Amino acid sequence: MASHFKIILLALCFSQCRADWCYTESSCAPNTWTSLGSCNASNESPIDILENYAQYNASLGPFQFTNYTDPSKLLTITNNGHTVEIEVGDGVSLSAGGLSSVYMATAFHFHWGNGTPGSEHWLSGKQYPMEMHIVHTKNGMNLTEAKKDAAGIAVLGFFIDTKDSANTSKMLSLSKLLQQVSVPGKPLPLNSTISLDELLADVNRSMYYRYMGSLTTPTCDQAVVWTVFKNPIFVPSWVVEAFTTTLKYNVSNATEPLVNNFRPLQPLHGRQVQASFTMQPSVNSTAASTVTPASSVPSSGSIIWSTNILYVSLFLVYQEMANNVI
Repeated sequence: MASHFKIILLALCFSQCRADWCYTESSCAPNTWTSLGSCNASNESPIDILENYAQYNASLGPFQFTNYTDPSKLLTITNNGHTVEIEVGDGVSLSAGGLSSVYMATAFHFHWGNGTPGSEHWLSGKQYPMEMHIVHTKNGMNLTEAKKDAAGIAVLGFFIDTKDSANTSKMLSLSKLLQQVSVPGKPLPLNSTISLDELLADVNRSMYYRYMGSLTTPTCDQAVVWTVFKNPIFVPSWVVEAFTTTLKYNVSNATEPLVNNFRPLQPLHGRQVQASFTMQPSVNSTAASTVTPASSVPSSGSIIWSTNILYVSLFLVYQEMANNVI
Protein backbone atom coordinates (compact mmCIF):
# COMPACT_ATOMS: atom_id res chain seq x y z
CA MET A 1 0.00 0.00 0.00
CA ALA A 2 2.79 2.40 0.93
CA SER A 3 4.62 1.62 -2.32
CA HIS A 4 1.49 2.43 -4.35
CA PHE A 5 1.15 5.71 -2.45
CA LYS A 6 4.75 6.62 -3.37
CA ILE A 7 4.11 5.93 -7.05
CA ILE A 8 1.00 8.16 -7.03
CA LEU A 9 2.86 10.92 -5.18
CA LEU A 10 5.77 10.86 -7.61
CA ALA A 11 3.46 10.81 -10.62
CA LEU A 12 1.57 13.85 -9.33
CA CYS A 13 4.79 15.75 -8.79
CA PHE A 14 6.14 14.95 -12.25
CA SER A 15 2.89 15.83 -14.04
CA GLN A 16 2.61 19.16 -12.24
CA CYS A 17 6.26 20.19 -12.23
CA ARG A 18 7.56 19.07 -15.61
CA ALA A 19 6.47 22.24 -17.43
CA ASP A 20 7.68 24.57 -14.67
CA TRP A 21 11.39 23.79 -14.63
CA CYS A 22 14.05 22.13 -16.74
CA TYR A 23 17.80 22.03 -17.22
CA THR A 24 18.65 23.12 -20.76
CA GLU A 25 15.87 25.31 -22.17
CA SER A 26 16.41 29.03 -21.57
CA SER A 27 12.82 29.59 -20.45
CA CYS A 28 13.01 27.13 -17.55
CA ALA A 29 16.73 26.45 -16.90
CA PRO A 30 18.27 26.64 -13.39
CA ASN A 31 18.86 30.41 -13.59
CA THR A 32 15.07 30.86 -13.81
CA TRP A 33 14.12 28.61 -10.88
CA THR A 34 13.97 31.55 -8.47
CA SER A 35 10.94 32.79 -10.41
CA LEU A 36 9.08 29.79 -8.97
CA GLY A 37 9.40 31.37 -5.53
CA SER A 38 12.16 29.05 -4.31
CA CYS A 39 15.77 28.01 -4.96
CA ASN A 40 17.22 31.30 -3.73
CA ALA A 41 18.05 30.57 -0.07
CA SER A 42 21.42 30.53 1.67
CA ASN A 43 22.11 26.81 2.29
CA GLU A 44 21.53 25.20 -1.09
CA SER A 45 23.06 22.33 -3.02
CA PRO A 46 25.15 21.19 -4.81
CA ILE A 47 28.53 22.54 -3.71
CA ASP A 48 32.20 22.08 -4.52
CA ILE A 49 33.59 20.05 -1.61
CA LEU A 50 37.06 21.44 -0.95
CA GLU A 51 38.85 18.56 0.71
CA ASN A 52 41.59 20.62 2.35
CA TYR A 53 38.97 22.70 4.15
CA ALA A 54 36.81 19.79 5.33
CA GLN A 55 36.93 19.32 9.09
CA TYR A 56 37.44 15.85 10.52
CA ASN A 57 34.53 14.75 12.75
CA ALA A 58 35.14 11.60 14.78
CA SER A 59 31.40 11.12 15.35
CA LEU A 60 30.88 10.35 11.63
CA GLY A 61 31.26 6.61 11.99
CA PRO A 62 30.09 3.64 9.89
CA PHE A 63 26.55 3.49 8.53
CA GLN A 64 24.04 0.77 9.18
CA PHE A 65 22.51 -0.26 5.83
CA THR A 66 19.37 -2.39 6.08
CA ASN A 67 18.12 -4.43 3.09
CA TYR A 68 20.59 -2.81 0.70
CA THR A 69 21.48 -6.37 -0.35
CA ASP A 70 17.90 -7.35 -1.19
CA PRO A 71 17.23 -7.26 -4.99
CA SER A 72 13.48 -7.49 -4.45
CA LYS A 73 13.50 -3.96 -3.01
CA LEU A 74 14.26 -2.22 -6.33
CA LEU A 75 10.81 -2.13 -7.86
CA THR A 76 10.68 -0.08 -11.06
CA ILE A 77 12.75 2.17 -13.30
CA THR A 78 11.14 5.26 -14.86
CA ASN A 79 12.14 8.09 -17.18
CA ASN A 80 10.35 11.03 -15.53
CA GLY A 81 11.52 13.66 -18.00
CA HIS A 82 14.22 15.01 -15.68
CA THR A 83 16.22 11.87 -14.88
CA VAL A 84 15.97 8.11 -14.57
CA GLU A 85 14.48 7.16 -11.20
CA ILE A 86 14.36 3.76 -9.53
CA GLU A 87 11.63 3.24 -6.92
CA VAL A 88 12.76 1.54 -3.72
CA GLY A 89 10.35 -0.70 -1.80
CA ASP A 90 9.53 -0.59 1.91
CA GLY A 91 12.07 -1.71 4.49
CA VAL A 92 15.30 -0.29 3.05
CA SER A 93 16.82 1.98 5.67
CA LEU A 94 19.88 3.96 6.69
CA SER A 95 21.05 4.75 10.22
CA ALA A 96 24.15 5.59 12.30
CA GLY A 97 26.87 7.47 10.39
CA GLY A 98 26.25 10.55 12.52
CA LEU A 99 22.53 10.58 11.68
CA SER A 100 20.11 11.34 14.51
CA SER A 101 17.31 9.06 13.24
CA VAL A 102 16.54 6.09 11.02
CA TYR A 103 15.93 7.15 7.41
CA MET A 104 13.89 5.07 4.98
CA ALA A 105 14.93 4.88 1.31
CA THR A 106 12.30 5.95 -1.23
CA ALA A 107 14.12 6.14 -4.59
CA PHE A 108 17.39 6.89 -6.33
CA HIS A 109 18.26 8.73 -9.53
CA PHE A 110 21.16 10.00 -11.61
CA HIS A 111 22.68 13.20 -13.02
CA TRP A 112 24.96 13.29 -16.09
CA GLY A 113 26.41 15.55 -18.78
CA ASN A 114 26.66 15.27 -22.56
CA GLY A 115 30.05 13.85 -23.39
CA THR A 116 31.29 16.18 -20.65
CA PRO A 117 31.21 15.84 -16.84
CA GLY A 118 27.74 15.98 -15.29
CA SER A 119 27.93 15.32 -11.55
CA GLU A 120 26.16 17.86 -9.37
CA HIS A 121 28.71 17.98 -6.56
CA TRP A 122 32.35 18.64 -7.34
CA LEU A 123 35.35 17.41 -5.33
CA SER A 124 38.16 19.93 -4.96
CA GLY A 125 37.42 21.50 -8.33
CA LYS A 126 36.76 18.23 -10.16
CA GLN A 127 33.40 17.41 -11.72
CA TYR A 128 32.78 13.69 -12.33
CA PRO A 129 31.00 12.12 -15.34
CA MET A 130 27.87 11.23 -13.31
CA GLU A 131 26.40 11.24 -9.82
CA MET A 132 23.92 8.92 -8.12
CA HIS A 133 21.58 10.13 -5.35
CA ILE A 134 19.81 7.74 -2.95
CA VAL A 135 16.96 9.61 -1.24
CA HIS A 136 15.77 8.72 2.28
CA THR A 137 13.18 10.35 4.56
CA LYS A 138 13.32 10.52 8.35
CA ASN A 139 11.36 7.82 10.18
CA GLY A 140 9.42 6.98 7.02
CA MET A 141 7.87 10.45 6.58
CA ASN A 142 6.36 11.20 3.20
CA LEU A 143 8.30 13.73 1.15
CA THR A 144 5.93 16.62 1.90
CA GLU A 145 6.39 16.14 5.65
CA ALA A 146 10.14 15.61 5.33
CA LYS A 147 10.60 18.90 3.46
CA LYS A 148 9.28 20.77 6.53
CA ASP A 149 11.97 19.25 8.78
CA ALA A 150 15.46 20.82 8.62
CA ALA A 151 16.90 17.29 8.67
CA GLY A 152 13.93 15.46 7.21
CA ILE A 153 15.76 14.06 4.17
CA ALA A 154 19.07 12.18 3.99
CA VAL A 155 20.65 11.85 0.55
CA LEU A 156 23.65 9.66 -0.21
CA GLY A 157 25.67 11.01 -3.15
CA PHE A 158 28.01 8.75 -5.11
CA PHE A 159 30.30 10.02 -7.85
CA ILE A 160 30.47 7.82 -10.95
CA ASP A 161 33.75 7.67 -12.86
CA THR A 162 34.88 5.65 -15.87
CA LYS A 163 37.35 2.81 -16.10
CA ASP A 164 36.82 0.38 -18.96
CA SER A 165 38.23 -2.52 -16.95
CA ALA A 166 35.63 -1.95 -14.20
CA ASN A 167 33.28 -4.90 -13.75
CA THR A 168 32.28 -4.94 -10.07
CA SER A 169 29.16 -2.74 -10.27
CA LYS A 170 25.88 -3.89 -11.77
CA MET A 171 25.44 -0.43 -13.27
CA LEU A 172 26.11 -2.04 -16.65
CA SER A 173 23.03 -4.26 -16.18
CA LEU A 174 20.97 -1.21 -15.25
CA SER A 175 22.18 0.74 -18.29
CA LYS A 176 20.96 -2.05 -20.59
CA LEU A 177 17.40 -1.28 -19.45
CA LEU A 178 17.54 2.37 -20.51
CA GLN A 179 16.38 1.63 -24.06
CA GLN A 180 13.08 0.39 -22.61
CA VAL A 181 12.51 3.71 -20.80
CA SER A 182 14.07 5.97 -23.41
CA VAL A 183 11.09 8.36 -23.33
CA PRO A 184 9.01 9.50 -20.34
CA GLY A 185 6.22 7.11 -19.57
CA LYS A 186 5.23 3.96 -17.77
CA PRO A 187 7.52 2.46 -15.08
CA LEU A 188 9.37 -0.70 -16.08
CA PRO A 189 9.39 -3.49 -13.43
CA LEU A 190 12.85 -4.63 -12.37
CA ASN A 191 11.77 -8.12 -11.26
CA SER A 192 14.33 -8.54 -8.47
CA THR A 193 17.33 -8.39 -10.77
CA ILE A 194 19.59 -5.82 -9.03
CA SER A 195 20.26 -4.74 -5.44
CA LEU A 196 21.56 -1.42 -4.17
CA ASP A 197 24.68 -3.10 -2.83
CA GLU A 198 25.43 -4.53 -6.27
CA LEU A 199 25.21 -1.07 -7.83
CA LEU A 200 27.48 0.49 -5.22
CA ALA A 201 30.01 -2.32 -5.68
CA ASP A 202 33.24 -1.88 -3.73
CA VAL A 203 32.95 1.82 -2.83
CA ASN A 204 34.46 2.49 0.59
CA ARG A 205 31.37 3.65 2.48
CA SER A 206 33.31 4.68 5.58
CA MET A 207 34.94 7.64 3.79
CA TYR A 208 32.46 10.45 3.23
CA TYR A 209 31.74 14.16 3.56
CA ARG A 210 28.78 15.64 5.43
CA TYR A 211 27.06 19.01 5.18
CA MET A 212 23.58 20.51 5.49
CA GLY A 213 21.99 21.56 2.23
CA SER A 214 18.95 21.35 -0.02
CA LEU A 215 17.26 19.37 -2.72
CA THR A 216 18.90 20.15 -6.06
CA THR A 217 15.59 20.45 -7.94
CA PRO A 218 12.67 22.82 -7.33
CA THR A 219 11.55 23.62 -4.75
CA CYS A 220 15.13 23.25 -3.47
CA ASP A 221 13.96 22.76 0.12
CA GLN A 222 16.69 23.23 2.74
CA ALA A 223 15.91 19.95 4.48
CA VAL A 224 18.74 17.65 3.43
CA VAL A 225 21.51 15.98 5.41
CA TRP A 226 23.98 15.41 2.59
CA THR A 227 26.49 12.56 2.61
CA VAL A 228 28.84 12.55 -0.38
CA PHE A 229 31.27 9.65 -0.63
CA LYS A 230 34.88 10.30 -1.52
CA ASN A 231 35.47 7.24 -3.69
CA PRO A 232 33.52 6.92 -6.95
CA ILE A 233 31.66 3.99 -8.43
CA PHE A 234 33.74 2.91 -11.43
CA VAL A 235 31.90 1.86 -14.57
CA PRO A 236 32.94 1.26 -18.20
CA SER A 237 32.70 4.42 -20.33
CA TRP A 238 29.85 2.97 -22.39
CA VAL A 239 27.61 2.98 -19.28
CA VAL A 240 27.86 6.77 -19.14
CA GLU A 241 27.36 6.95 -22.91
CA ALA A 242 24.14 4.92 -22.57
CA PHE A 243 22.65 7.61 -20.32
CA THR A 244 23.70 10.49 -22.56
CA THR A 245 22.64 8.93 -25.87
CA THR A 246 19.55 6.85 -25.04
CA LEU A 247 17.26 8.98 -22.89
CA LYS A 248 14.86 11.67 -24.15
CA TYR A 249 12.39 14.14 -22.70
CA ASN A 250 9.27 15.72 -24.17
CA VAL A 251 9.33 19.25 -25.60
CA SER A 252 6.41 20.72 -27.58
CA ASN A 253 5.12 17.37 -28.89
CA ALA A 254 8.64 16.25 -29.78
CA THR A 255 11.51 14.59 -27.93
CA GLU A 256 14.95 15.99 -27.20
CA PRO A 257 18.04 14.31 -25.70
CA LEU A 258 17.93 14.24 -21.91
CA VAL A 259 21.41 15.56 -21.15
CA ASN A 260 23.17 17.98 -18.78
CA ASN A 261 20.59 17.36 -16.06
CA PHE A 262 22.60 18.88 -13.22
CA ARG A 263 22.19 22.06 -11.22
CA PRO A 264 25.17 24.47 -11.16
CA LEU A 265 27.23 24.83 -7.99
CA GLN A 266 25.78 26.93 -5.16
CA PRO A 267 27.67 29.20 -2.71
CA LEU A 268 28.79 27.63 0.56
CA HIS A 269 27.80 30.71 2.61
CA GLY A 270 30.02 29.81 5.55
CA ARG A 271 28.82 26.24 5.98
CA GLN A 272 31.39 23.79 7.37
CA VAL A 273 31.85 20.56 5.43
CA GLN A 274 32.85 17.69 7.70
CA ALA A 275 34.78 14.53 6.88
CA SER A 276 34.55 11.06 8.40
CA PHE A 277 38.26 10.49 7.85
CA THR A 278 41.65 12.12 7.62
CA MET A 279 42.92 12.17 4.06
CA GLN A 280 45.63 9.85 2.78
CA PRO A 281 47.40 10.05 -0.61
CA SER A 282 45.06 8.85 -3.37
CA VAL A 283 45.81 5.51 -5.01
CA ASN A 284 45.41 7.19 -8.40
CA SER A 285 47.40 10.30 -7.56
CA THR A 286 51.03 11.12 -6.91
CA ALA A 287 50.10 14.14 -4.79
CA ALA A 288 49.41 13.88 -1.09
CA SER A 289 46.41 15.71 0.33
CA THR A 290 45.38 16.15 3.93
CA VAL A 291 42.11 16.98 5.63
CA THR A 292 43.30 18.87 8.69
CA PRO A 293 41.20 19.63 11.77
CA ALA A 294 40.85 23.40 12.22
CA SER A 295 42.56 23.18 15.62
CA SER A 296 45.80 22.00 14.01
CA VAL A 297 46.09 24.82 11.47
CA PRO A 298 48.99 27.12 12.48
CA SER A 299 47.88 30.44 13.94
CA SER A 300 48.89 33.73 12.36
CA GLY A 301 50.90 34.57 15.51
CA SER A 302 53.08 31.48 15.21
CA ILE A 303 53.69 32.20 11.52
CA ILE A 304 54.78 35.81 12.27
CA TRP A 305 57.09 34.60 15.10
CA SER A 306 58.75 32.06 12.78
CA THR A 307 59.20 34.72 10.09
CA ASN A 308 60.87 37.12 12.55
CA ILE A 309 63.33 34.41 13.62
CA LEU A 310 64.20 33.84 9.96
CA TYR A 311 64.85 37.57 9.40
CA VAL A 312 67.15 37.80 12.47
CA SER A 313 69.09 34.73 11.37
CA LEU A 314 69.60 36.14 7.87
CA PHE A 315 70.76 39.47 9.34
CA LEU A 316 73.36 37.78 11.56
CA VAL A 317 74.69 35.77 8.61
CA TYR A 318 74.95 38.96 6.53
CA GLN A 319 76.77 40.79 9.34
CA GLU A 320 79.29 37.97 9.72
CA MET A 321 80.00 37.99 5.99
CA ALA A 322 80.49 41.78 6.05
CA ASN A 323 83.00 41.52 8.94
CA ASN A 324 85.01 38.91 7.06
CA VAL A 325 85.21 41.19 4.01
CA ILE A 326 86.41 44.14 6.10
